[in-house]
Amino acid sequence: MRNATMVLVATLAASGAAAADAPQRSAAARVWYTAGAVVANVTPLSALYAPRCLPGYLLCKLSFAGISLLAAADQLAFSGGADLVQTRAILHRGFAGDWILMPRHVAREATPEPLPDPPPPAVDGDHRGFEPPPI
Repeated sequence: MRNATMVLVATLAASGAAAADAPQRSAAARVWYTAGAVVANVTPLSALYAPRCLPGYLLCKLSFAGISLLAAADQLAFSGGADLVQTRAILHRGFAGDWILMPRHVAREATPEPLPDPPPPAVDGDHRGFEPPPI
């Protein structure tokens, strides 16, 4: 219970900082969006803003990060340590992106990215990332 309270307080603090960046909104709207972001971070209401995240945005993001960690370790083991670029791309996909929903996500001013695409390949033409099999 104490950990959940700490998560809520941290989320509220982060959401409040983002709400302060939007002076064009009324105080009531900022409070409403901030409260919506706090609730959506820990409840299934997050599916309204990020359809991939049904169990609550924080739990969803933690599960994506954990799964990417396992997948990267598996990929590193199977490649024998030879494909570090792919390992970084897998870790980037799980750990990058938005970790919490902010009031701007609840206001539909931005779209949350719980599972962002990996970075593009190197400019020198050498493709060193994931290449899907032909369909």
